[in-house]
Amino acid sequence: MVERRTREFELVEAAYGELEVSPSLDWLIVKRWPLEAGWNKRETAVLVLIPTGYPVTPPDNLFTDADLCLADGRAPGNAEGTIDHNGRRWRQFSYHVDAGDWQPHADPLKGHNILTFLEGARQRLTEAN
Repeated sequence: MVERRTREFELVEAAYGELEVSPSLDWLIVKRWPLEAGWNKRETAVLVLIPTGYPVTPPDNLFTDADLCLADGRAPGNAEGTIDHNGRRWRQFSYHVDAGDWQPHADPLKGHNILTFLEGARQRLTEAN
């Protein structure tokens, strides 16, 4: 399992840049996630919590800098709550992968993985609403 997660983290880093990874490999932070127009800033950190049942169970929700909001100062839709994790506060975005849509494979390159989860999440952060 360590080898799989390490490989997946390498894929994420190649696509999104510098990461912070927990020693136990149960979360990762994309340090500088670029944002489209419509947000109050040009980039945010993105936290992904890796569930105990991973890769059978997909990650759930998406977390950004707590101060991320729309350009006009309003909170984004489906992102009202915050959590404290790893010494900082994070804005929680509701983002879920339907169970039937998550198809992991023994080879992370042949099925869903953390990178594919983030690619889906990218769509949510592209829509500044």
